[in-house]
Amino acid sequence: MKKLMIIGAGHEQVPAIQIAKDKGCFVIVTDRNPKAPGVRHADAFHEVSTGDKEGNLKVAREQKVDGVMTLGSETAVPVVAKIAAELGLPGFSEDTAFKATNKNAMRAAFVEHGVPAPVSHPVQSINEALQFANQHGYPLVIKPSDCSGQRGTTRIDDEAMLAPSLVEALKFATDGKAILETFCEGPEINVTAVVSKGVVTFLSLSDRVTAAPPHFGIAIEHVSPPAISAEMAEAIREASIKAIRAVGLMDGIAYPQVIAGPRGPQVLEIAVRIPGGHMREVAWLMSGIDMIEISILQAIGVADPLAACERKLPVKSLSVKFVTELDYPGHDHAPVSSISGLNDTLTSAGVYLARLYLQEGKSLPTLDSSAARFGAVIASGEDREQASRLSREAAGRINLTFAK
Repeated sequence: MKKLMIIGAGHEQVPAIQIAKDKGCFVIVTDRNPKAPGVRHADAFHEVSTGDKEGNLKVAREQKVDGVMTLGSETAVPVVAKIAAELGLPGFSEDTAFKATNKNAMRAAFVEHGVPAPVSHPVQSINEALQFANQHGYPLVIKPSDCSGQRGTTRIDDEAMLAPSLVEALKFATDGKAILETFCEGPEINVTAVVSKGVVTFLSLSDRVTAAPPHFGIAIEHVSPPAISAEMAEAIREASIKAIRAVGLMDGIAYPQVIAGPRGPQVLEIAVRIPGGHMREVAWLMSGIDMIEISILQAIGVADPLAACERKLPVKSLSVKFVTELDYPGHDHAPVSSISGLNDTLTSAGVYLARLYLQEGKSLPTLDSSAARFGAVIASGEDREQASRLSREAAGRINLTFAK
């Protein structure tokens, strides 16, 4: 029996725990929360933070694990790489993990390898930010150097926004740096791919529909296939391969995010993990290949995971509609007194999945990051327009009543 260590035991890790056990693995999970939902599904649990390299390495050594993986957790990526390197397990290198989680290091690698991307620069002070702004003009985008989920990310339209946006970005940066970049106009495309022995197999391309201003960059829907030309789709694949090569990923999951700009694709960033936000379902339903199964097979050393994985019949199109406070205008953050309609949502035409992470008595979270999305509905259709319509109609059947 192979011993598989999964870093993290949240909602997004639960399917991996279950699938690994179905494949006969002994599953060990770590999380700082002993009440995390994945704990009760695992064979063994250790209370260690997902970002604790030495703590997780100690568990891996003691348990003599055969493989290690994570999904959905950016902070766990360097931990997985550390364990794999120290114990000689399958996985990506620590250098790849650093380049894929530190945006400034990532952009330096992009420049070195000729990856089309926005012009950017590391910034720590307002003087550095002003110098970049004076050289490149507005609008600009600022982000923490090493944070995910759109936290601390702001579009800057003028000089008055620069200083407060820098302060906000630095709040979320563990290395004390932000990244300031030129703004790229155009639809944002999410890409998912499997990399096996350096060979890239694309699973899905999808439109990342974001919330209207004053929100910035927070996805409220994914739609696949994206509304771009075949020529742009091919150019995005080529740019994605360059980004994969730039961070040195030879085996694993690649998740590039690309702007389909008027002058061609611009790669914003790339992750080397299974992304959150139901991108696993997007890739699985559109390709028939489950990234979770692939990751498990790679982690335990299966030589050809694509040949070994199970396949399902792909759908023609799909939509992931996120449920957020924007769907309930006028709620004024009053506590939710009742929730109804979820069963009607689940049985709606085309619906594959409907989830709601919301408790009665709680107020709706403010949409300031992707973590504030408290539900999702996934629907498939004959084309992207039908899939989007069906997911929205189904989500509209979720009724919330608010306390007066």
